[in-house]
Amino acid sequence: MNKALKRLPDIQLWIKFKQGNRQAFKLIYYTYYQHLFNYGLKLSGHTDITEDCIQDLFLKLWKNKKNLGDVNSIKAYLFKSFRRILIDLIKSDKKNNNVIDLPAEYDVHLSVEEILIKNESSQQQLTSLEKALNNLSKRQKEIIYLCFFKGMSYMEITEVIPIKYQTVRNCMHEAVKILRKHVTYH
Repeated sequence: MNKALKRLPDIQLWIKFKQGNRQAFKLIYYTYYQHLFNYGLKLSGHTDITEDCIQDLFLKLWKNKKNLGDVNSIKAYLFKSFRRILIDLIKSDKKNNNVIDLPAEYDVHLSVEEILIKNESSQQQLTSLEKALNNLSKRQKEIIYLCFFKGMSYMEITEVIPIKYQTVRNCMHEAVKILRKHVTYH
């Protein structure tokens, strides 16, 4: 992979991709594939569907590259586009009476194991944290996942989830309050 491309800011990398640079496209694909896969798996719970939607996303991007607008954050743009494709597919499959079920539009299942990998903890804290996470709304879980596990800013989250910046801040604030209230430290 071209080292010069890797050092480019998102705006310039995106421009190169839109101009048809295959190396830029590959870099975007390989940089974000696993992030999109993990997020899609959290939303859908289905490996095959998640992979299909990622492929659809990148096919659409390549086919429509000349018509795409500019972006400040490739990550936020990809997550938003991917989320829309995934939710649309699941909803259409559900209408066609297929067995795929969307765990609700904002239902991201935060795995306690993921949290523990980020922050070592005792078994008591694990139990406490698991209970605390169950007190969060689906939207709060998704915002926490995008912020803490995908490293997105509040502004990038507003691009992924169609909600206002202040709503993201409020959801995060309330989620942290709930977690502090229910998590016991020993």
